[in-house]
Amino acid sequence: MVEVEKSFKNIVKKGTVIFGKRQTEISITEKKAKLVVVAKNCPFTEEIQQHAQKHDVPVYISTASNVELGYICGKAFPVASFSIINDGGNNILSQLKQR
Repeated sequence: MVEVEKSFKNIVKKGTVIFGKRQTEISITEKKAKLVVVAKNCPFTEEIQQHAQKHDVPVYISTASNVELGYICGKAFPVASFSIINDGGNNILSQLKQR
C-alpha cells in the first residue's frame, strides 16, 4: 500500500488530479474520475464511497491522514480527498489490483 501512496506524488506532477470533496464528486458524476482517493480521517468517506459506487468508480482509502496525504501530494495544505482523472502513465489501477 505504501508503494501506491508513493505514486500519488508522481501522479500529481505528471497526471491530472482534482482536489476537494465537491470537485471530486463532480468528476465522479461526469465520469471523468478513474480513481478516488480518500484520507483515513476524511469526514466524508462514506458519502464519497456511496457516490462513487453509484457511478462504478473505484475508491482507495489511504492509510495516511489528510495532513500526510497533502504532504505526499506535494501540497502545503491537508488533502482529505481527490480524484485521479489521468494517472500520467503510472498505471495506478493495475497497482491496486495487484495488492
